[in-house]
This record gives sequence, C-alpha cells and structure tokens, in this order.
Amino acid sequence: MNPGHIAVFSDQARQIPYESLISYYSVLLYTQPGKCPASFEQIALTEVKEAESEHNIKLYIIDYLKREDQIQVINQIRDGRPRAKILVIKDVVRMKGDFPYQEIHGDGVFRIFSYRPSYPNELFAEIQHLLHPEYPILKDTIAFILPIFNEEKRFGHVKEFLESLAALVSEDYIQASINFFDDASSDRSQDLLHDYRSIVMEATDTLFTVGYLEVHQVEHNTRKAGLFIEGMKNISSDYYVFVDADNSFKIEDISRLLTIAQEGYYDLVTGTKDLTIEDRGMVRRLLSFAKRNVTRPFLPKGVTDSQTGLKIINRRVVHRILPYLHVESGLAIDLELMYAAKKERLRVFQQPVTCIEREGSHVNIVKDSLAFLKTMALLYKRHH
Repeated sequence: MNPGHIAVFSDQARQIPYESLISYYSVLLYTQPGKCPASFEQIALTEVKEAESEHNIKLYIIDYLKREDQIQVINQIRDGRPRAKILVIKDVVRMKGDFPYQEIHGDGVFRIFSYRPSYPNELFAEIQHLLHPEYPILKDTIAFILPIFNEEKRFGHVKEFLESLAALVSEDYIQASINFFDDASSDRSQDLLHDYRSIVMEATDTLFTVGYLEVHQVEHNTRKAGLFIEGMKNISSDYYVFVDADNSFKIEDISRLLTIAQEGYYDLVTGTKDLTIEDRGMVRRLLSFAKRNVTRPFLPKGVTDSQTGLKIINRRVVHRILPYLHVESGLAIDLELMYAAKKERLRVFQQPVTCIEREGSHVNIVKDSLAFLKTMALLYKRHH
C-alpha cells in the first residue's frame, strides 16, 4: 500500500532532517535556505499541482521562521486545495497571540507543532496522528522535574523522595520520566545522583519506558528560574510536574494533583502549603502572610499562594507561558509563572498540600525577600 507523499516547504533554519525522520513517506522537499521560496506562486501552480496528481500528497509541512512566510505558503496551497492538511513547525517559545487561524484560507486540518531537537521522533508521531487519527493515541507522558543545588548534606532526603517517586512511577505512571536539574552545584550533588542512577538502573527492568532518571546541568546558578525555563523548553511531555526534591511533599498529594490535571479541564494545577505546613517558624509565617497580600494582584482568580514548590503544567499552554519567564527572576519565577497564567487567562486550580520544611534550606530570608520584591517591581514595570 502506497503511504502517500508529504510536501515540505522550509527555509532550513531549524535544520530538521525530514527525509530521514519521516522516511516511511516519500518527502517532496522545497527549500531555499534563509528565505521563503522565490516565485512561490509558480512553484505552487506547477510543481505542487503536478506532485498532487502524480504522487498523492497527504500532508503539507510548513517550516519557516517568519510568520509572513508561513502564511504566504499556506494560503498558496489552500487556494488550490482548500482542504489540504497543514502542519506548521514552530519553536517552543512563541510570541503572545501567535495563532494565525483567522489568516488561513480553506477549511482543512491545521495544526501547530512545537519542535524540540532532542525529541525528533515526536514529529513522525504527530504526522502519523494527523494522517491516521483512527489509530489509538499513546497514554499521557509525565515529566517530573526536580531542582537540586548543593544537596550533598541533604542527599538522604533526596534519595528517600526518589524512592517514593519511583514507586509511584512503577505502579501508576510508567509513561513517566524523572528529571533532575542541577542548578550549578559546587558540591558532589551531581556525582551522588549519577551514582544513585547507576545502582537503580542496574536493578530495574524495562518497566520505565520513557526514562527513569536523567540529570541535566544548568550552566550557572539561576535560583530555580532555570528549572522552569529549561525544563519546559528541552523536555517533551504532556504534563510537567515541578516539585522540590528534598522530600518535603507527600507522594499522595503529588498523585492527587496529577489526577486533577489529567481530567483535562485545568491548564495549571498548583499546591499551596500556607494552611498545612509543619514546623514553620514565626518569622517565615509572617513573611508568607506578607507575600500573599502583596502578590494578590499578580495571581489568577482563586490562587492565593504562588511560592509553593509543587506545580503541574499542561503541555498545551507551555508556549503561552514561556515568553513571560525570565531566568533573572530567580526564586520569584513562581510568581512570574502565575502572572503569566493570569494574563493568558489560563484555567488554574489551587489544592492544599502537606509540606514539611526541611533543615538546610538555601533560602536566605532577608536577601531573598528583598530580591523577591525587586523582581515583583520589575514584573509590574515589564508587563505594564
């Protein structure tokens, strides 16, 4: 059976190896590096129409950096084939409002795909889903993303949390990966993680189909901000679970939030520890109370706490959130994330969770509080 042909129009800026990635289909590749094809009207009216009649084109892939080039090529195709299936390649980070649906001619299937170079096979999976929607869709993938920074002295807590999380993954979420982001530690944290990973991987079987434990390196210390940004940009998953690695959250709460997120209604599910946290000193309680009040204007409706380190984000809104986030925000990246959710009118649900404050926290109450206020002022200025 002839699987059909795929026509690709590209400026080759992303250097995607289409012919090898989608070798099951015959690829008709139209490229002109650095710009949209010259005299595209002639190409569309001759080569593509001939290809349609001779080769039975099933899908058109449009891969240009410039939005106007994308629109031009798409509409040239749609003017000849109104129901042609179109797949547009985009970067993970997109400008606000970059949804060109009103400008597209015709009424065929139109999809936007976020390309991550580390996951090239996702493109083929997306193509298969477009061309064969009758095939079953894979179960949701989940990426647990955990920050570490100089955790050598507290590695016992990290190891204990890993063991609990591994049990959850092996029993209920086998399509999951556990990803550590080392925020430029200066101790042996990363070495300990690699040693632990080797021991566990030798003892386990093929149960972990996506990946059990990966360690990623952030080039310089970002005070948590790099965790969110690099995690969503470079890891592919249907759901991103951001959680502190020091065993301060109960596995039951993580599972509960995942259940809420996978219902599909909410774009972002966040925990709040303000009413349940154990062993918190009076100074921290007062600061937390003050933060809740000064950050209220920045938070989505129904959210009172931006700083609890347990959040789940749906893949479909990642490209809308990322343009708001800045690596310089440090620990205030949580607030920036919530502000992005408010500005984009995302559906956010807040759930109380149990949290134990561990000794050896890297938070400097005075210094980080002042930095938080500074970031809040910059956030207000930046987005107003």
